Amino acid sequence: MRAFVVWNPTAGGGRAASLIPGVLERLTRVGVEHSAHASTSLDDARGVVLGAAAEVDAVVAVGGDGTVGACAAALAEAGPAARAALGVVPAGSGNDLAAALGLPRHRPLVAASMLPTLPRRPVDLARVGAHRYLCVAGAGLDSQVNRLANRLRLPGGLRYVAALLVELARARPARFRLELDGRVLQQRAWFVAVANGPSYGGGMRIAPAARLDDGLLDVVVVGALPKLAFVRTFPRVFSGRHVGHPAVAVHRAAAVTVQADRPVPVYADGEPAGELPARIEVVPNALQVLATPAAPGLTAPPGS
Repeated sequence: MRAFVVWNPTAGGGRAASLIPGVLERLTRVGVEHSAHASTSLDDARGVVLGAAAEVDAVVAVGGDGTVGACAAALAEAGPAARAALGVVPAGSGNDLAAALGLPRHRPLVAASMLPTLPRRPVDLARVGAHRYLCVAGAGLDSQVNRLANRLRLPGGLRYVAALLVELARARPARFRLELDGRVLQQRAWFVAVANGPSYGGGMRIAPAARLDDGLLDVVVVGALPKLAFVRTFPRVFSGRHVGHPAVAVHRAAAVTVQADRPVPVYADGEPAGELPARIEVVPNALQVLATPAAPGLTAPPGS
């Protein structure tokens, strides 16, 4: 295997920078020829991956979901010319895509050692405006929490919990209008999450049944339940049991248009992706990834 390694020096509060020598050593040990690039921005990561996509077997993203998403978007943009599959070495604060691909979320050196043994699997991307993402986009309380969490110096899951408590104290539900493959739904809700993969925010299983390769988006609407009830229900998101609550609805669609009765930001895989109104659609089979045969974020392969 020949790999092009892209790493973000600031991912995980500098964790990627401290890990990169060990990651490169592990890749060499398992027979992966490689070159490496320290990205200066997400645009820089996209640009260098576009240049390498036809020249290597794998683009290995070492960082968080932002770096991984930038590499994925570039491989999708390269289209049929892309020979490379996306490999992931989790080194950020969330690492939700790594978990969905069956990689150990908190053991980056182990993940690096696994890469040359993993089969290639096709996955979808989701697109909101010009922004592509792999896991989850949110609008409402969810995106306000994301915006604050990005500024907090705390571990992944804890950042989101702390930001949620702050934002919930001052937030109020919005009235959303959703168009799901032509079907219209209107309701007051705390937020709408449009999921291509099952989790975000460092292990919050917002759409536990979502799969990265099924050609559909899981649209999770968390209705306007009272704040105390919201706080009581929230811990269930880490197991996915929140979807059984009567105030939580899950819809499936290939495309969804989301509007609200006031300006609402949209965040996708932790990155700002504009404001509502927004149209979000799935892009089937957009790229190849390296994933375990039993990856929890993918459908079971044929014959399994």
